[in-house]
Amino acid sequence: MALNSIDVRCSAIVFRRGAVLLVSRTHDGKAVWTLPGGTPRERESMAACARRELFEETGVSADPSRVAFVLEAMAPGDSRRRLDIVFLAAGLEPGAAPQAREPGVGPCFIPVDQLNELTLLPPVAGHLRGLLYQGGHRYAPYLGNLWRPADSFRARPEAPFAGFR
Repeated sequence: MALNSIDVRCSAIVFRRGAVLLVSRTHDGKAVWTLPGGTPRERESMAACARRELFEETGVSADPSRVAFVLEAMAPGDSRRRLDIVFLAAGLEPGAAPQAREPGVGPCFIPVDQLNELTLLPPVAGHLRGLLYQGGHRYAPYLGNLWRPADSFRARPEAPFAGFR
């Protein structure tokens, strides 16, 4: 049995005054909306990817410091699956205006109450509204790259786990 291939994508959620930053694209001849994001480059962290893609697609700079949610998409009959790590980005400059920086990509702040009128891919409108209305308090911690050489763990004395309390 062949293993499924996994396409990793990193996206950023940027809220401003009840609206979320989305980009318009053409998919199968139709206009669709997505969160700004893309594929990490070699040796690039997931947060760095989300930050870079946010700027490349919208001209907006913000800090994707917290994971809002992780989603998976796999079409029926397709062995490829997409894993999207979606960050909540903060630190947007108050007057920052999105600008089209890539061909075929149109960034715009869309009021979250109008998301159901759009073709949003993947369909996360309810999650975006919930995240906004809860003040961004629900999130998953982003631990970053935790790789260490195996021998580095033996050199340190045991420390109590100080994670979840």
